[in-house]
Amino acid sequence: MDALIRIFRSRKMVMSDPPDRSPALPHMDSPIAPTMVYANPSSLSLLPAEIIYQILTFLPPQSLVALTSTSKLLRAHALVDSLWSRFVRDNVPGQPVLECYPAKSWRELYISLYPYWFLTRKKIWFSDKAHTGSNWVGNLVVMRYDPRRACIEGFRLVAKQGIHSFEAWDWNPEVIIHTFDPHIGLFMDDPVVKIDRGCYAQHNSVREEVMMNTGVSRGVRSMLSLCHGLEPHRQSNAMTLWPSRIIPAKERVRNESRHLFRGEGHRPSSLSDASENTFRIRKWVEFGGLGIPLGVHIGEDVMTFSTVSDEYYTPTREKPWQGIWVGDYSGHGCEFLLLIQGAVTSPQVAPLSSFESPLQHHDESDPRYRPTLPVPEGEDGLCAGRLEAIKLTGDPNVPRGEFTWVAEDIGPAGLLRVANERMFRGSRVVRSLGHSAARQFRNGRSVDVAPKNFDG
Repeated sequence: MDALIRIFRSRKMVMSDPPDRSPALPHMDSPIAPTMVYANPSSLSLLPAEIIYQILTFLPPQSLVALTSTSKLLRAHALVDSLWSRFVRDNVPGQPVLECYPAKSWRELYISLYPYWFLTRKKIWFSDKAHTGSNWVGNLVVMRYDPRRACIEGFRLVAKQGIHSFEAWDWNPEVIIHTFDPHIGLFMDDPVVKIDRGCYAQHNSVREEVMMNTGVSRGVRSMLSLCHGLEPHRQSNAMTLWPSRIIPAKERVRNESRHLFRGEGHRPSSLSDASENTFRIRKWVEFGGLGIPLGVHIGEDVMTFSTVSDEYYTPTREKPWQGIWVGDYSGHGCEFLLLIQGAVTSPQVAPLSSFESPLQHHDESDPRYRPTLPVPEGEDGLCAGRLEAIKLTGDPNVPRGEFTWVAEDIGPAGLLRVANERMFRGSRVVRSLGHSAARQFRNGRSVDVAPKNFDG
């Protein structure tokens, strides 16, 4: 199609009286009224209108925009509003968008929030720092489109421990089983991200940071900036990257900067160079009097956000336990975990810390983590493979982006027994290792923890 666009641009097109030909162009949802004939007609322009429309449904928005500069006929076809409605709906999966209000057209709505639609398309984002600035905790943010105000918003996903219960384990009375009933929801009072219509048009530069209307406290400011992904050949083990290397990610960016990521090297040079898997938010407090800010940034900090493909957290029949889970970490509260179920790699678990061994650093090309890679068959075809629990939010002992526990093989090789005690009757008990560390992630080590139980 790009080749056809170049051909149209190179030809001189003229208007003439419509010849007598049949059948006539059928009526469709298009502003096309007159029939146009070209001095050097192309095969595409001679097609019936409904065929041209069907062809254009396969084009991305950038190609439709380019098509509007080729000819009046193709421009009219490219401006058909039903073509643009799918671009909005495809970028808000799982959320029905019935109308383009308050925009006048779907095309206007899509353009007004471009190029930030990737935020809602990826849905789930996790940061290297908490909203309070803690380097260990991080945040889990859910993005959504608000059809009432036609804006993109992101809210923190939070969990409360709820009601606790304690019960002695029949199989080992010295062990106390701790259960909890977490309450999970979005913290709606303070959005982390809020992209209003036309915010990019105000700057018209991919390098500019976009001011967001967030912060419930007076004087709190935040700005969002796009990132430039760091090419794999430029990454080294000495670099601090986000996300951490144990999280499967398509792109990674630097996670340390003496100048708080103000350099141009941290930002894309063009829209085509911008990452759709990472972004940054700069926050600070700005004081002033009589509604006039002083322009002094106090407590300025930058949070880096990343995402992971939904293929890694969507359960399937072969990988029923993978997903995003919430765990109770006692005094640290609830924390969110990414459980990845993959193939067994070795008879012995590798070091748990992402700082201990480069062998644990992987990316999308690692065959252990390909979503299409089938899990080896176990006794029932489901309980097989390696199960990793990675913290998306953490605590001062084991921070976000680190393993919290690993079960090397939940299949026959790792099976210890099938529980017959009342609490876990019928569950499979498998061997696993947990991650323990002192505060500020010091003296990290692998610990043979209580076996994991999986329902059979």
